[in-house]
Amino acid sequence: MTFVAKQGLTATELSEIEALMALCNAYEKLDLKLNLGTLRMRPQKETSDFLYYEDGHLVGFLPIFSFNPGEAEISGMVHPDYRRRAIFTTLFKAAQAECQRRKVKTLLLIVGHTSRSGQAFVQTLRVHYHHSEYKMELAEVKPLLSVNEHLSFREAKLDEAQILTHITAVSFDLPEEGVDWYSEKALRQPTRRYYVALLGDTYIGKVDVIFDEQSAYIAGVGVLPAYRGRGYGRQILGRTIREILATGQRHIVLEVATNNKNALSLYHSCGFRETGSDDYYSLQEM
Repeated sequence: MTFVAKQGLTATELSEIEALMALCNAYEKLDLKLNLGTLRMRPQKETSDFLYYEDGHLVGFLPIFSFNPGEAEISGMVHPDYRRRAIFTTLFKAAQAECQRRKVKTLLLIVGHTSRSGQAFVQTLRVHYHHSEYKMELAEVKPLLSVNEHLSFREAKLDEAQILTHITAVSFDLPEEGVDWYSEKALRQPTRRYYVALLGDTYIGKVDVIFDEQSAYIAGVGVLPAYRGRGYGRQILGRTIREILATGQRHIVLEVATNNKNALSLYHSCGFRETGSDDYYSLQEM
């Protein structure tokens, strides 16, 4: 047995993780949320990935994702043949200790709604149900019915990182200092694209797209509060879909809270349909 805690992952480790994820998905008919695109470009400044090996083979993996200073998300997996050996418990306790070291107040455990093993594990903890998110994919390309000719939409420039940070923080009620993923390195990544929307000279929205070999993942569709309810979100999303399709990628996915009726309505109107869901459980650490 070899337990490894990492600050950043190698290409070999990423390949091992992807192979293990495919095996676990097939075994329980799941779509595990492990954010492979994010794993590929983690800043190597904190211990956030925990790996477990048996006889040189990766049999367990658990990552930490922290999108604001007071909260961390955790998901993970164990090879079906190596379950009931406390491997996931070992990984979870190591991640929990790291979160306590960082003084993270809340852990969110992400569990596939139909995952028997995941749901059984969270029942052993003192957790509270937090929320659920639908996984959605584009089933039909809908036409843009109304287009405001004054709204421009384009890829963000390197010197617009602060604009992306500000719109993200305001749109999702996050502390601006906690939004640290728009570095120059990130903006230069060929597997990521960042878009901004302007009304005249005023920035009103943004969206991020993460590409991998199988999919394009739309994340962080944000419109500033003063400009909501005017159809700009639909126009921004419609333009994003067309930008992605122009790359040749046809599989387009996103996630949304199941109780976010406005966002669900927007995504349905743009041709997205639900394909599954994840449940989030909160564990108070401090």
